[in-house]
Amino acid sequence: MTKHENRTLGAFEKTFWLLDQIDSKDFALAAEVEGRESADAWRLAVNQVQKRHPNLSARIRIDEFKRPFIEHVDSLVIPLKVIEIDNGFKWEQAVEKELELRFNTEEGPLFRVIVLQKPEDTVLILAANHTLADGSSLMYLFRDLLEAVTGQIPQVLAPQKSNDETLGLPKDIAVEDNETSEYVFKKPAAVSPKVESIKFSSEHTSQLIERSRLEQTTVHGAICAAVVIAGRKLRQEWDDKKIELISPICTRKALQLDDNCGLNITTHPVYFEPEEKQSFWDIARLAKSGLNGTETKEHVENYLGFFRTLTFNSADIQKMVDILKEAFNHQIMVTNLVKVKYKTDFGKLKLKSVYGPMVRSGKGLEQTIGAISTNGNLCLTNTSDTLIAGLLEEMQMLIAEACK
Repeated sequence: MTKHENRTLGAFEKTFWLLDQIDSKDFALAAEVEGRESADAWRLAVNQVQKRHPNLSARIRIDEFKRPFIEHVDSLVIPLKVIEIDNGFKWEQAVEKELELRFNTEEGPLFRVIVLQKPEDTVLILAANHTLADGSSLMYLFRDLLEAVTGQIPQVLAPQKSNDETLGLPKDIAVEDNETSEYVFKKPAAVSPKVESIKFSSEHTSQLIERSRLEQTTVHGAICAAVVIAGRKLRQEWDDKKIELISPICTRKALQLDDNCGLNITTHPVYFEPEEKQSFWDIARLAKSGLNGTETKEHVENYLGFFRTLTFNSADIQKMVDILKEAFNHQIMVTNLVKVKYKTDFGKLKLKSVYGPMVRSGKGLEQTIGAISTNGNLCLTNTSDTLIAGLLEEMQMLIAEACK
């Protein structure tokens, strides 16, 4: 039934699997594409890309020691929806529906593909469960799908190891436990996140990149400054509150990983005190300095160490869940994929813009800002159950003013 060796989850994979028992940890990216292809061509492309990435044919099961593990199953078929829409349709509505539709991680697969067909163009939406994927995974899947649908045969990748295994850390140990009661998996609560997006002009994006460099910070730092200032202005209860802003950090460079589909991130908080009435660029520099050292192999190992202590070598799933229920209470997440790192001309089809990641990063009260640039244009999204209306527009205005 399987051609790949099954393995237990790494520490952060297991953490996301546990968090998914508490609240939805599904996420999505969207891509605007110039041109169209037939539904049959997309089905064939999805099937080919599924063969390339082993995690696209996997589900999460529990062994006799109550350890979740990846089970590869060749017969799993990635769901594909091809929907005809008019030019006025807002793709954000389709993403909202996908984020409401929870994945069954026990049955699999942990991915879906939605193709919105406009009269002349296409919007691709990729949805996934976070246990076996991250934003970069879906960004590379857009490339793989566009290559496959335009006639290129994708090369098959080896199954990705967990970050723990890459670092040479021991696996989750099987523990005999006859005292802990069996964990009862509850039916997931319904979620209804809202999504908004905004696209910067190439001129505005270039100005932001150059000014951020002159101010000795980064575009990420500037986005963080904009959302903190805009959030305090538009959400009154944040005005006198210490703001916790979480940034996911990609581990692919630190661990020298390939483009495989897998969970390859850590996260890191930066705090902004209410009395800090600093300038836009002062806050941007604080956001940058607060992430110093997070892109190293040592940081990844230390980060995983915390979650290994919490989730490994124990059969008490309920205890883990109870602890994690108290975690991730941030007000803001900025999940920044930086830019599309491959060519965007696929012949008949051309990738115009990518949006996301779109995810409920906490318990739904937070604002999750996704950021990625394609063809020199920065695109931002905001995802939340309690969306701050006008937040992205206010951020764009603040950035434009700061770049003058």
